[in-house]
Amino acid sequence: MPRTFYAPVGENGNDYANAGNANFGRFPLGHIMILPDHREYRFALNDGTAEVAGNLYQSVVGIAGTTNDAADVARAIGATVISATTTGSTTYAVDSYAEGIAHVNAAPGEGYSYRIRRANTAGAAHASAASAAVLTVNLEAGESVKIALTTASNVTFTRNRYHQVLIHPGPPTGGLAGVSPGVAAADRFYWSQVKGYAAVLCDGTLLQGLPVQATITTSGAVESYKRRMQISATGSVLTAGTNLRAQIVDQDGTDLALFMSVSVTTATVFDITGGIANNTPIVGVCIKVNASTEYSLIDLLIPA
Repeated sequence: MPRTFYAPVGENGNDYANAGNANFGRFPLGHIMILPDHREYRFALNDGTAEVAGNLYQSVVGIAGTTNDAADVARAIGATVISATTTGSTTYAVDSYAEGIAHVNAAPGEGYSYRIRRANTAGAAHASAASAAVLTVNLEAGESVKIALTTASNVTFTRNRYHQVLIHPGPPTGGLAGVSPGVAAADRFYWSQVKGYAAVLCDGTLLQGLPVQATITTSGAVESYKRRMQISATGSVLTAGTNLRAQIVDQDGTDLALFMSVSVTTATVFDITGGIANNTPIVGVCIKVNASTEYSLIDLLIPA
């Protein structure tokens, strides 16, 4: 299971050759490493592309067909294996869910989650499974079924956030996995930075001392933290000829305004109560600003 590793400066620049089993690294996925200056990293496995320094990475996108799957057989309390029939058209590679989670999302047994075994030998987590077939996972040592499962139980399988990470698209489509140090070739293990100072690709003008988020437009980059207002066409009644002004002031002081003019002969319904929402997660705080498309210094605060 992941623990905390206090390491000297330099360990964060190492990558690790796969020793025969592509899903088994020197440390468990998500293992924490902390340097003397408090920079913090998580042990991760790169996908099939060489990583790019200073880019923001995310977890692999969930594989279709492994959500809300019917358990194929009953499992008694204490069982160390869980299985369900997948519903997608994907073939599931051996150990692709190693160190991930199987959770029961519908009764019996709902609300319980179980860690899938680490693949210290090929096939230790699970064998390959054909599309629309049974996926059987072995649970981590110490894990066992707490509430008996029946064929009415529904199971969802989720891959480990740090298994085959990739550059996040804009906006992200998975949980953030950290910033790359740029040392790992394709399909290699490395340390992904989640806290402390790091040079990160930026999109637009950042503001020193203010938070940044994963950008919604440029893959691998961060932008100034923003809130966006949504407006739809139901709600407040406006009389004919009324001007409606919705004002949004961005954190950089820009006054963004939306004007709607009503020139109808009857009362018209508009909704200006739509939520103001942040579309992507906060990554950290900008420490030193550099130009857009360059790399700014960010104090990372990525939840891990």
